[in-house]
Amino acid sequence: MMTLHYTGERVLLADDVCQAVLLYAQALADTQSSDVVSIPVFAEDGTVATAEFLLGPASQLYATRAPDRSDQPDSAEAVGELSRRTRLLHPVALIVPVEPQALAPSDPTDEW
Repeated sequence: MMTLHYTGERVLLADDVCQAVLLYAQALADTQSSDVVSIPVFAEDGTVATAEFLLGPASQLYATRAPDRSDQPDSAEAVGELSRRTRLLHPVALIVPVEPQALAPSDPTDEW
């Protein structure tokens, strides 16, 4: 379990959700963007609730370890959505190695 700290407040989250939130917040800061995300959290009474966070370039978040709980919420959907949004901000380019011979003209008199 992790405690996510923000603007003087804190909320208890599952480890995978906390990591996904921090990675997405970093991606948003890198692109000078903001977004609202809904994630499962533990309410003060111990029940699982959904919280909405505004994340952006000025977000000041940090996480600390918290005692583990046996009643972890199902967070696969939230983590998947946060990961999807993070990937959209940082697309991956496919780089295919090319043999040097493939770059050279077939006839030495040909111009590049």
